[in-house]
Amino acid sequence: MKRFSLWHFLKPYKSAFIIACLAIILETGLEISIPFLMNLMLDNGMKELSTSPATYEINLSYTLMMGGVMIAFALVALGLGILTAKYTAKAGRGLGYELRRQEYLKIQSFSFSNLDNFRINSLVTRMTNDIQIISDTFCQSLRPVLRSPISLVFSLVLAIIMSRELSVVFGIIVPLLAAVLIIMAILVRPKFVRMQGALDRVNRTVQESLVAMKLIRANAKKDFEIHKFSLVNQEVKKLGTASSTLIVSNMAIMQFMTYACIIGILYVGGNSALKLTPNQADVVNDMATFLNYVTQTLAALNMLSNVFMSLSRAEASYTRIKEVFKSTNEIIDNPNSTIKMKDGAIQFDDVTFSYSNDINKAVLQNVSFEIVDGEFVGILGQTGSSKSTLVYLLERFYDVNKGAIFISGHNVKDYSLKELRKNIAISFQSPRLFTGTVKENLLWGDSNATDEEIIEACKIACCYDFIVNKLPDGFNTQLGQTGSNVSGGQRQRLCIARAILRKPKILILDDSFSALDRVTEGQVKKNLREKLSHMTKIVIAQKVSTIQDADKIIVLNEGKINSIGTSEELLKTDQIYRDIYNLQNEGLKDACSN
Repeated sequence: MKRFSLWHFLKPYKSAFIIACLAIILETGLEISIPFLMNLMLDNGMKELSTSPATYEINLSYTLMMGGVMIAFALVALGLGILTAKYTAKAGRGLGYELRRQEYLKIQSFSFSNLDNFRINSLVTRMTNDIQIISDTFCQSLRPVLRSPISLVFSLVLAIIMSRELSVVFGIIVPLLAAVLIIMAILVRPKFVRMQGALDRVNRTVQESLVAMKLIRANAKKDFEIHKFSLVNQEVKKLGTASSTLIVSNMAIMQFMTYACIIGILYVGGNSALKLTPNQADVVNDMATFLNYVTQTLAALNMLSNVFMSLSRAEASYTRIKEVFKSTNEIIDNPNSTIKMKDGAIQFDDVTFSYSNDINKAVLQNVSFEIVDGEFVGILGQTGSSKSTLVYLLERFYDVNKGAIFISGHNVKDYSLKELRKNIAISFQSPRLFTGTVKENLLWGDSNATDEEIIEACKIACCYDFIVNKLPDGFNTQLGQTGSNVSGGQRQRLCIARAILRKPKILILDDSFSALDRVTEGQVKKNLREKLSHMTKIVIAQKVSTIQDADKIIVLNEGKINSIGTSEELLKTDQIYRDIYNLQNEGLKDACSN
């Protein structure tokens, strides 16, 4: 999006917006006309019979006619008010819908680098609270924003025509009101910006504590977490109190100036009226009419002052949302590419990568290796050796800073992202399931999969038996958030089955056996070899036993390839692999002896 504008999101609802604006203008015009009609009725509805003593005769037909017109205007204004409410809501809530929809699409297109720049809790706040503020402000502000200028202009013109003396009072108060609005808006905006940031921190704290509830209970950290939440909650309270104080102060000042204006008009107009002769008594009617207009206008300006406060908060939210839309995706898609991935052959050619784009802080340096289609490849290395980063580059979660990656003979950048990611399936280190049934979670891998294909994938991942025999409703069992009602090993196997169901050319298992016992792990690996021999399989592991029987093992050390070979070859040639192997096998022997 080259230029961020709310009109872009309002366009689908421009008809509702235009109808609402026209209804507001017409409603305002009718309401402004009513005091004028009342003035005509007072001036012409009575016929003066004599001046001494002053006696009058009511012109009943004229009075009834004008009264009827006024009632008709009021009823039409009421109808227009209802129309305004309906179409303002339609446009305002539509604006919120479009903002949420397109912001969600934008976030879905983010690279991992973009996600690294925004905390998850911040994105949630921007998609919910910030957008709701903008939508609410639009619905609440459109009417006073349009009404106030019309009332103001009409009243100023009327003031000049009817009484220069009265217009002076009005002319003094209005600039003062405008100055107060500007000052308050300047003062309150930074407070709203900080408050939205504080809400981000509240969301983050709540999210982290809920996700880690078992850990908190296990370590008796309840009081610590309550104190941590209390601090960020107090910050929101402090900033909210400060901004609310300014808003309430603004309302009080506006109310004071409104009454001051009315008193000033009554004083000036009253003094003038006392000097009038009976023949000029109709000027009092003019003053009453003028006062009616002034009251309407000041009420509109009072409402407009509250709108300015809301706009200040909405502007802070608008800025935060704009930051999301203005984010540049570093991963450039090639959607028109016609290249198809024919097999799972992989080549890394002198690949260097840094999360910060600073080549001097590269986490992978000069990495080169080849994987033949259908091979079972293990990746081993100490914590922080960038094992996961290596496979993230395959799916273009990030792009390399130097070198190139080829799959099936083509640079990964030459594929469309859809084609690339359709043919690579990853079961991540932390298994992630969604709220829904077991079957719905599996179909997330391939929504068109048949029951037979689902069962086959589950058998390969060794999760079919526990689904059928241990879960209360089998494949229709409801899973809690993140799969909280199944064990860690069961979650891992369900995620492996989901990845297999994609029928990819390349299957990546990122430490996906960590919660499995040795027997189950061995059976899953056997099934992968025998039933998915056509598929390239990359297994990232912490345990040597997990990848010991791989066709080749890539040993990483501090972002560099230390060596590549089979387990037997590495035991002879690679000190790092030998040390890990001996350490883990000694630990296993000790455990068995105990």
